[in-house]
Amino acid sequence: MTARVDAVAPAHILAATRTCPASYPQESLWSPSGLSAINVPAVLRFRGRLDAGRLYQVLGLLVGRHEALRTSLGRAADGSLEQRIAPAGSLPVQTEQHRGALEYVLPRLLLAGSERPFRLDGGPLARAELHGFGPQDHLLIVWMHHAVSDLAASRVLVEEIKQLWAGARPAPVQAQMADFAARERAVRASAAQERYWKHVLGTADERMGLPVATGGEHLAVRPSLPLLPREVLDSLERLAAWHRTTLTAVLAAAVIAAHTGGRRPEGTRVVLGLTMSNRELPRFRSTVGCLTDQLPLVVDAGGDPTFSDLLGRVRESLLDAYDHRLPLGVLLPLLARREPPVFAVNLNFLPPSPATAPTPGRAPAETGEPGEVEFPYGIVKTRPDPWWLGDAVLAYRPRIDGRGLGGEIEGDAALHSVDGVARLGQRFAALLAKAAWSPGRTVSALAAQAG
Repeated sequence: MTARVDAVAPAHILAATRTCPASYPQESLWSPSGLSAINVPAVLRFRGRLDAGRLYQVLGLLVGRHEALRTSLGRAADGSLEQRIAPAGSLPVQTEQHRGALEYVLPRLLLAGSERPFRLDGGPLARAELHGFGPQDHLLIVWMHHAVSDLAASRVLVEEIKQLWAGARPAPVQAQMADFAARERAVRASAAQERYWKHVLGTADERMGLPVATGGEHLAVRPSLPLLPREVLDSLERLAAWHRTTLTAVLAAAVIAAHTGGRRPEGTRVVLGLTMSNRELPRFRSTVGCLTDQLPLVVDAGGDPTFSDLLGRVRESLLDAYDHRLPLGVLLPLLARREPPVFAVNLNFLPPSPATAPTPGRAPAETGEPGEVEFPYGIVKTRPDPWWLGDAVLAYRPRIDGRGLGGEIEGDAALHSVDGVARLGQRFAALLAKAAWSPGRTVSALAAQAG
């Protein structure tokens, strides 16, 4: 059964669809076939009796708030890709009942939704599923194509659904996806930026010993990363604070250490692709859209530094990269690099958002309340996806949840076996665990212990 949730019609309902340029990531996500299944889910669980009408009303408000949920892509008269934003829209909701427990069915639902393609050329780029597991347990999945969403955007939707369900009014959306695309398109490289990137990337090792991908598509394999318990995560966060940096920098140092193993010739520089959420500006923190970009992180991996020394180098490299930061869509043509994958190795870490505080003075409702879902990691798609801007042949995707630091690692099935990718993830996790307690040891010693 499929229902449609209509947005609250704005006063300018009869206005024509607005067009604006596509962003660089949207260009890279475009598929010549018009179909693509690079999908991002926003997931909430409702325990207790669910008022479906109320849920549909909440979804309708979301469609009215966020242009990304009313956006499609298409070619302009000059052949360029453009966003087409409808003044109002609707969100298809497919409903289904299940016999098994949610925890057992969830991996199958996420795999099926991740492989169900969207039509990019003019079709809607968002849909929803409402799954029932008896009268007291429901699962809402809002699927969005990556062209209009990313992991940070899915969190925005989850938090806003919670607020709207609680009767609160989310703050007005300060910027839409189209505003970000316009800002990104206006960036021009300065002479200093051009000199910096040509210098640091000119002789850097972008492959770190990994094979190079070929062809326009890749089939991902995604084994889970070993779970590091909370006490290890706490130690890593203290290490980051001691070095006046972030957990992202600690994870980046561990990725580099796992692939270099220490004892590299002096002056050796390696490149790590770092996924950025691009939400540093307050006005973009509530934006639903694909704001994600890649930052080339060029780090001196020469000699055999201690893990603390390597972390210090990562910190300095991050500061330099931020000082000369450019959208990857501007940087690559500047360096005459146009074909993905751009980096051999990528780190995509999105720190958890703060928990939403309960509405003051509000008693628990008798109807189902939305809550977080513990995601299963390591779900392997069975269909290939096209490469897109910044994709790497090996991607580390660590995540923090209530259990500690887990996540997954993704490789290309044409280049790596599942077992081979899993072993790389095990090496990364083991090295992190050792570095958490012994950051003064050399990278080579830690790598030898990690296996």
